[in-house]
Amino acid sequence: MKRYAITARRIERTQMMAPLVGPRVHDSDIIRNAPPNYENVDLSFSYISKDCTGLRHIGAYALFHQNLLGANHICRHQLFSPAIDKLIASNKTFDAIIIEQLWYQCYYALVKHYNFPVLIGFLSVGNLPYVMDSIGNPDDPNFNPDMTYPFTNRMTINERIMNILYTTYTRLYYRYWHLPKAQHMANKRIPGTSVYDIDKNFSLVILGNNHVFGYPKPLLPHMIEVHSLHILENPGSLPKDIHEFLDNAQDGAIYFSLGSNLQTDQLPAESLTALCNALGSLKQRVLWKHNSNMAIHATNIKFVKWVPQQAVLAHPKVIAYMMQGGLQSLQEAVHYAVPVVAIPFFGDQYFNARKILDAGIGLTLNIDTITENSIVQTLTEIVKNKTYLNNIKTMSAIVQDELVKPIDRAAWHVEHVLKFPNSRHLRYHGHDMSWIHYYATYLCLGIGFVLLLYVYYILYNKIISPFIKMTCLSNLKQWINNLKRKLD
Repeated sequence: MKRYAITARRIERTQMMAPLVGPRVHDSDIIRNAPPNYENVDLSFSYISKDCTGLRHIGAYALFHQNLLGANHICRHQLFSPAIDKLIASNKTFDAIIIEQLWYQCYYALVKHYNFPVLIGFLSVGNLPYVMDSIGNPDDPNFNPDMTYPFTNRMTINERIMNILYTTYTRLYYRYWHLPKAQHMANKRIPGTSVYDIDKNFSLVILGNNHVFGYPKPLLPHMIEVHSLHILENPGSLPKDIHEFLDNAQDGAIYFSLGSNLQTDQLPAESLTALCNALGSLKQRVLWKHNSNMAIHATNIKFVKWVPQQAVLAHPKVIAYMMQGGLQSLQEAVHYAVPVVAIPFFGDQYFNARKILDAGIGLTLNIDTITENSIVQTLTEIVKNKTYLNNIKTMSAIVQDELVKPIDRAAWHVEHVLKFPNSRHLRYHGHDMSWIHYYATYLCLGIGFVLLLYVYYILYNKIISPFIKMTCLSNLKQWINNLKRKLD
C-alpha cells in the first residue's frame, strides 16, 4: 500500500491519506471514522481563534503581509513541536507528500527529510501567481484576476493595472522575503534543505477550485482543477429540532451562517441589530448559526451554535443562504442550488461575492452599510425573483456534469505521478528555462533590429541621401535652363 504524507491548511475528506501534518488543524477538522491507512499528527495546539471581522478594514497589501507573517509564526510553532519531533523520529517512509501551497513553505523541510518523494501541491483557494510559478504555468495578470480583488475576467484598464501591480508585488515578496524566512526555518529543522529548489519541483498541483467558480484560464497538464471535495454524496441527517423547524417553514426558510472564521456576535452592534430586526420581520423562518446568546428572540428565528451545513442546504424548504462568501460555502450552495446573499469580509470572499453577482446566482450586502430595509429588500428579491434560482440550478448542473468525479480525478492524478515519478511528460520546458535564456531571444531580436536601423542610417547618409540630393540638384539645373530658354 502506498503511503502519503500530507501537509494541509485544512483537512478535506478523502480516502488517500496517511500521516497528516499541517499548519492549521482544529479538533473539528479531525477526520472521524478514518480509514485504516490514515494516521493523524495532532497539531491542534497551534490553532488560533481571533476576531476576523476587522480584516475588512485592511488593504490587500497589508493583509498579504499579515497572512505571511502569521503563517511563518504558525510554521515555527509547529515545525519545532514535539508532535513533529515524534513524526521525524518514527523513521517512516513515504512515496508522496501533498502540501498546502498557500503560505506554509517551511514544511519543505519534511520533503528533504523524506529524501524527496513525489511532491504534490494542493491549493484550497483560487488563483495565486506564485503557485502558478511553481510549475511554470502561464498566468497573465491582464486576463486572470487575482483572488484578492473583486474583479471578473473582463477587467477595466484601472483594474488591470491594480491586478498587475499587486500580482507582481506578491511574486517578488514571496521570492525575496517569504522564501528566505521559510529557508531559515527549514534549514534549522532539517539542515541542507533548499526551499528554492523544492518550490520549483512539484510533480502535480491540485487546485481546489475550477473555472465555473472562477474564470477559464490556461492550465498545464499537471495543474488540475477539482472542486467541492468536501461535499458528500449523502448530506446526512439533521438533528430532530432543526428538522422539525425547517419542515414546518410554510413560506420557506433562510439559512444564515458566516462560516467557521467569522462569528455573528463579533459584528458591529448596529449591523447585528439591523440583521436581527430585518430577519425577525420576515415571514420565512430563519436558521441562524450564532455562537453566543442573543437578547432578541424573534419567533421565526432559531439560533444554533452548530449545524450540519450540507444537510441544511439539502433541505427542500431552504430557499436562500446568507453567507460570508467563502469558497467552500459557495461550492455547497451551488451544489444544492440555493441562491445566496454574500456579506464578504476579507480574502477571496470579495472575489467570490463578485462572481456571485456576475453569475446571477445571488446578491451581496456590505456589513458596514446594511440597514433593515436593505436586508429585507435583498432577501425579498432573492426569494421572489426566480432568476437567481434558475441561474444557480443551471450552475449546479454544470459543475455536476463531469465525466469523472473531482475526488476520483484527484486520486487518479496522484496515482499517475506515483507510477511515473519522473513526470517529464508533464513538465513544461519553459519552466526549466532561465531568465537569461528566455529573454536571450528578445535580446537578439532587439540587437538585430538596432543593427538594421544602423545599417539603414549608414546607407541613407552615405548613398541614398547624396543620390537624392544630386538627382534633385540636376533636375533643378535642368528646370532653370529650360526656363531660361523659354524666356529668351
